[in-house]
Amino acid sequence: MSNSARQVFISSRCLLKSTTYNYTSIRCILFWYGNWKRELYRTPEDALRTDELRKKRKSFSAIIREGLLGPMIKQIIWPELKTQLKQIRPLSFRPAFNHNDYVYIHNFADNEEIKKWTVRTDLDEKVGKSTAEILPSGHGSLLFRGNISTEIINHETLYNKSGFAIMASERLQGYLFMPKLRQQWKNFSHFLIRLRGDGRTYELRAHTPGLDNTKWSYMHSMILYTRGGPYWQTAKIPFSKLFRNNMGRVVDVQTKFNPYLCTQLSIAVADYVDGPFELEISHISLLRDEKYAYDDFAYESYQAPPFTTMAQ
Repeated sequence: MSNSARQVFISSRCLLKSTTYNYTSIRCILFWYGNWKRELYRTPEDALRTDELRKKRKSFSAIIREGLLGPMIKQIIWPELKTQLKQIRPLSFRPAFNHNDYVYIHNFADNEEIKKWTVRTDLDEKVGKSTAEILPSGHGSLLFRGNISTEIINHETLYNKSGFAIMASERLQGYLFMPKLRQQWKNFSHFLIRLRGDGRTYELRAHTPGLDNTKWSYMHSMILYTRGGPYWQTAKIPFSKLFRNNMGRVVDVQTKFNPYLCTQLSIAVADYVDGPFELEISHISLLRDEKYAYDDFAYESYQAPPFTTMAQ
């Protein structure tokens, strides 16, 4: 049996064993698993390097037998735990939030914060020629700039369009600390972004893949309109107005944004207009506006009945 046939047989066997809809069976399907890995590790080269490192890892029983558990806790786990505790301290240890309170989640006056962001374009996906970079502006902000090209150089990819560039924050690895980092977001009602653009249309994306990562490409988004020119502007985006989409395509069944499930923020330029672009961002914050305390969801949300005689 060939390798590809063996993989199809294994995925089919996993589906037959599962009688309920659960994430274990879904991850056995090659399509979902492959795309989940590609999205998580950004490029095929990163995924290959990660797989090679995973093969070199030792099992938990081998770590205990060789007496490595203590050093691992001291050198790896405890420093990571302290880093995570520093991140949640500004939100979790504050008793209450009042009207017009705001908290920085990404302050680009710190160059170390800029290093946590990465860039991906259609050139990285081997489908187009767009280029982009992020760098400090020199006066306390982040500069996201590059050149957009809508020319398609490869039609044998998942994407059927070129002409996009995305800057993305670091992704939370695992779910041990993610609920603690995100649960305090429910005390706020808006994203607040201080920016200066070039007149292009951008998009703020809050990635919400779900707890099992099967919906790896789902996100909640809102359009960012920039005026251009030398003046700064502040974008105030309500959580209730974020619309759900899949790889930029608005889905039929809309659900409200759940901060608990947000694993990553990104900003994309995807207006499919050839030419250079430049966006300068000072900070991304969370704002509490009590006028929106009862504004749950701004869009209609409905589902068709499971059995109907109406034409779909």
